[in-house]
Amino acid sequence: MHSRARRRGPRSIGNGTAAGRAAALPLLVLAVWMMAARAPVLDVLVFTAYVGAGVMLPGFVLWRLIGAYRRNLVEDCAAGFAIGTAVQLIVYLASASVGLQQWSWVWAPVVLVVGLLDRDARARVWQRVEAPLAPLTAWLLTMSTGVVLLAVYLKGPGRYAPAYVDPGRSNQDLAFHQALAASAKFDVPIKPLWVAGEPMKYQTFFHQLAAATSWSTGVGLTELIYALLWVPFALAGCLLVFVLTQRFLTPPKAEPLTGARWAGPLAVLIAGLGGAMQPLHDVGLGSAAMALSAYLSPTQNLGVMLALLLAVLAIDVLRKQGPASRWVLLILVALAASGAKATVLPLAGCGFGLVFFALLSRRKPTRTAVVGGLAVLAIFVGSVIVVFGGESSGLQVDLGGIFAQLAPYSMLRHGSGVDRSAQLLTAAVTLAGWGIAVLGVVFLRWFWRDRGVVFLAGAALGGVFATALTSQPGVSQAPFYRTAFPFLAVLSCLGLSRLVGKLEDRRGALLVSAAGLAGLAACDVARFGSVDQRGLKSPFSWMIAALLAAALIVAVAWKTARRNGSLLTAFLASLVAACTVGATFLPLAGLISEHASTVAYGEVAQGGPTSSEADAARWLQKNTPTGDLVATNAHCVVSHGDSCDSRHFWIAALSERQLLVEGWGYTNRVNRLSVTTSVNTNLVPYWNRELLAINDAVFTAPSPALIERLRRRGVRWLYADNRAGQVSPNLKQYVRLRQATLDATIYEIR
Repeated sequence: MHSRARRRGPRSIGNGTAAGRAAALPLLVLAVWMMAARAPVLDVLVFTAYVGAGVMLPGFVLWRLIGAYRRNLVEDCAAGFAIGTAVQLIVYLASASVGLQQWSWVWAPVVLVVGLLDRDARARVWQRVEAPLAPLTAWLLTMSTGVVLLAVYLKGPGRYAPAYVDPGRSNQDLAFHQALAASAKFDVPIKPLWVAGEPMKYQTFFHQLAAATSWSTGVGLTELIYALLWVPFALAGCLLVFVLTQRFLTPPKAEPLTGARWAGPLAVLIAGLGGAMQPLHDVGLGSAAMALSAYLSPTQNLGVMLALLLAVLAIDVLRKQGPASRWVLLILVALAASGAKATVLPLAGCGFGLVFFALLSRRKPTRTAVVGGLAVLAIFVGSVIVVFGGESSGLQVDLGGIFAQLAPYSMLRHGSGVDRSAQLLTAAVTLAGWGIAVLGVVFLRWFWRDRGVVFLAGAALGGVFATALTSQPGVSQAPFYRTAFPFLAVLSCLGLSRLVGKLEDRRGALLVSAAGLAGLAACDVARFGSVDQRGLKSPFSWMIAALLAAALIVAVAWKTARRNGSLLTAFLASLVAACTVGATFLPLAGLISEHASTVAYGEVAQGGPTSSEADAARWLQKNTPTGDLVATNAHCVVSHGDSCDSRHFWIAALSERQLLVEGWGYTNRVNRLSVTTSVNTNLVPYWNRELLAINDAVFTAPSPALIERLRRRGVRWLYADNRAGQVSPNLKQYVRLRQATLDATIYEIR
């Protein structure tokens, strides 16, 4: 009986084994729990139903119908969600332009009806997958993805949600994104609600998606941005890292290569939490892990997801696999990426460009690479004109400029002005930290014959060079490398897989596991030993020595156990695993150590509203017409004398109304002024001093004449913030009191 059961193998239930499909359940439970812990249960249920039935499922239909894909359900669901997101975005942009935002969800049931009722479509869509995941791979993927999502949650919603209840626990960037999403609900084109009269040429597609989701579900923007939307984007991004890795390890209709079971989950862990070796105890080297920006940068979260799917599609068309209709999906994703994150299309263009030159050097046809490159270039140029309006947001060519903006530079700098020696040393240690974290790319070798690897290498190199050759206020050029890093993580895991394959031992995964754990231990010991060390040389030397020792111990143990392969190959494979997994140590340690958390994720931001201030802003949203203009005396998150940090966005975010002048940060004008005056973007003074003086005088020294001047500018409401400054008791003589809370009062100009 037992032998017969073994011959029969694991029980299949259509699309993989029961054990393999069961691996999805813990991940789904974790995702729902993370949302429900920071948002009302009803909102979570509605949002989850919308993501599943209104975005992922119709996207799944289009993915299979247009692309003829059916590799495995992980790929189908992750790519289906990304395709559905792209379609939802485009439909919302079109419907908003004619005032039909509320009906942007209608495309989904239409697609589902076609997929269910049309006989030909049904036959192409609802098929079994070709290569379901092995149970071990599925469970490893669940564990690695779960760790990444948990890290994002604990240092994201775990810190900042519920929102707008504690002034000492806030984030200006999330309020900024919420204010733009509020504008996207009603305004075409989108505009900065926190300051009137300014255009907003920015990567606003995330905000359009947030607005579309709010219209479709009725869930408020606060819950969407602070608790809900990050989850499906981050989850799909992690799964697409796995899908991208499997593109090279499980060729269609061929035997899986070495590492097919563990390399994909490992790439997810490295892309999610790795990015840079961190030898310094109190200073972090600029890391690029997905988990670091998945929550606090929604545009980056969305952009990485689309960049990964774009890479998957580009690889398939470059390999000429599948029908030509896959070009439709590639163009669709490129259009969505064009305004989701400005870094995506330039990197894709670099990928196609490197493939072109590689094919040209080998005298092979370059038509596919040329068509792909020209398509991406055309869409990028169109986005520069239509979405960004020719605005560079302060981006300029500046060789090594970023290395004067990263943390080690301030530690090394001497005197005033630019310290070139400190800048060069910062560049050296940062690039070394980045390189060690993806050491496996050095050992790719025969993988370079694959056009897909060349594409990823081109995109990754484009990200590195764009980051190193430019500067932008607020280190905003760093997303070039952050977008490219998942590609480097995949390439590093491919190099590691090749090394392990040379061992010709079916237990090579044990070597990787042991070396990874040894690498984490080595980084822990090295960081602990650097507590009292000064400078950069000693901590780096200790960490490199610890990693070499860990790799050597694992390699010797491997050979002592009489496993296959040479000692040198075992040592190199152990070193790569120790370095790449070791680079995840600091983010992992940040889950249990407050000090490590501060170094890895930064300190908790301040400058938000009290609950009563937030309630007053919400009153405006519920009780005033959409087009009304509001004036306020609150402008600065922090102020010292004449210095004002103008990133004050939360009144606009919660009221969803246009403010005459709340803050003025993160606008195109501020970026231009910062570049021309060399003043920090957050501290650039407001350019219309007369208007600001009139605005503030209404609250401190009101008079009928001043009230009339605001009325002529279209102001209908006054938001008087008692914590922002003294409010004259005489104000109520000239305007009508409508709402009062402990810290704020709302007046109507009669």
